[in-house]
Amino acid sequence: MHVLVTLTFALYFLAAILLWRQIVRSHTTRWLLWITPFAAVVTHFILLWSYLRTDQFHHLNIASSLSSVALLLAALTILRNRRSDGLLLSPIIYLFAGVSVIVMVVSPAGWGPQLSEASGLIIHIILSLVAYAVLMLATLYAIQLLYLNHALKNHRIRAIAGNMPPLMVVERYFFRLLTTGTVLLAVAILSGFIFLDDMFAQGQAHKTILSSAAFVLYAVVLYMHQLKHMRGRPLVLASVVASVLLSLAYFGSRFVKDVLLAL
Repeated sequence: MHVLVTLTFALYFLAAILLWRQIVRSHTTRWLLWITPFAAVVTHFILLWSYLRTDQFHHLNIASSLSSVALLLAALTILRNRRSDGLLLSPIIYLFAGVSVIVMVVSPAGWGPQLSEASGLIIHIILSLVAYAVLMLATLYAIQLLYLNHALKNHRIRAIAGNMPPLMVVERYFFRLLTTGTVLLAVAILSGFIFLDDMFAQGQAHKTILSSAAFVLYAVVLYMHQLKHMRGRPLVLASVVASVLLSLAYFGSRFVKDVLLAL
């Protein structure tokens, strides 16, 4: 497994370097920009599956959750980088995925809350992780929008102008991701009420409240954009705030319980 971990991190690191060289207009072989992160995602999936299998899939701790989100983000990034509106922050995603693999492997598989064998709970967890990954990708597009607006206003865009996606294209894909992620989040929250005994039980209430607040904020952003035809910085910043709330809901309490209280 140590060899596979090293290989996965090296592939992600190489993918980040290749993509950054492409962004700053250095010559990079196109097929390497696709095959390198694809190979990293494949080995990442194998590692994640092997890690969870060592504990018979009984636990999903903060390390494996983060690694799962990183895997989904990396896979989505590969799809977007084949288009002209790909993320300028893609190298950061690949580096984050590489680090998440190391953190996961050095963490004990039996660490964290135990999962039941109920299929409904598994469905809820999968929907939650996918929704979170899509919304985090939307957040990265939001950050890119803020950067592009700032760079254009301050005439600091020359260094990467040749690979800069059109601002309107980035904004359009941001709202598409936000819409998809919000719908998935709604389904994930609904599945929790259906499959879990009490979403407001001790240990679950803060997660339910924060994720619901994030959903409401995402929904307001989409409402203001779709029906009121608003756009620009206020909506982008609101979506970032919603993502912070969702991150606190998903990982804040788990960090406290799995890490701080375990010390």
